[in-house]
Amino acid sequence: MINLPAFGLYDLAVFVLVFALVYGLLARSKFFSSSDIPALIAVAIGLVTLMSSFFVSFLITFLPYVLTIMFFIFLVIFLLSTALVPQSSIIDYLKKSSLVPALVIFVMFIFGLIAFGTVSSYYPGVLGVVNSTTANNTTVASTSSFPGDLNSTYIMSILTSPSFLTTILTLMAMTIAVFALTRQAPGKK
Repeated sequence: MINLPAFGLYDLAVFVLVFALVYGLLARSKFFSSSDIPALIAVAIGLVTLMSSFFVSFLITFLPYVLTIMFFIFLVIFLLSTALVPQSSIIDYLKKSSLVPALVIFVMFIFGLIAFGTVSSYYPGVLGVVNSTTANNTTVASTSSFPGDLNSTYIMSILTSPSFLTTILTLMAMTIAVFALTRQAPGKK
């Protein structure tokens, strides 16, 4: 298990995050006529998530990655604003662009895999690999089809392999070429 200092604060942070997300989604969808029902459902889901130590550990491992990405996006927007680029053009580009959200989602997915692999190494039953002891104290591992060595080192070795990087660079070049060929000239609609 992960040794987390001030474990109660992490539980509180996870509860508040889950509560805010669920309540925000339910309140925005306006599915319920009463304003109390989304709050009650959000409290219940927030408390149920605290019962899963794997989920709490996953969120605590994943949140620094999310905050790093958010800080990087803020820093890029701040640097563009200080480079005398009008703020309205930055906002218009972010509203119209589909590349920026897709890139953020892809990076979040990769970081989610890294966090999942890191946390799953502390919880051996999550990936289906459970060590069981027989009568003569020999350890037998029952395996599943999911790889049991999915940890951050394994994922980073895949992400930094030359073949993976070449594939990503080729896909990026192809995407830029398709975008450049299919975009409309300024002034044409």
